[in-house]
Amino acid sequence: MCYDRLVDDDVVETPLPELLRSELVCALRNGALAGVMVLAVLLFEGAPPWLVAASTVGGVALGAVLHESVFAAGTLVQRIRARAGGTDVSRSP
Repeated sequence: MCYDRLVDDDVVETPLPELLRSELVCALRNGALAGVMVLAVLLFEGAPPWLVAASTVGGVALGAVLHESVFAAGTLVQRIRARAGGTDVSRSP
């Protein structure tokens, strides 16, 4: 996940769809890495080609969705903390 984006102060004011769009490249990169791991394991295990292909595509999709979901949850936490006037953990020593 792109931690630097979450600790940036503009994450509180920027609309969530815009934030998610800006994270799309990172999400797809994480999804691709998940797909490569699934591909390697299934090829090593000797799975049928149709299962390898379907599972690899699923790994890419789920990896990207997981990245975006965790990023959205982190954004929500940052916004709640900002509205509550909480301390800024990202700036503490």
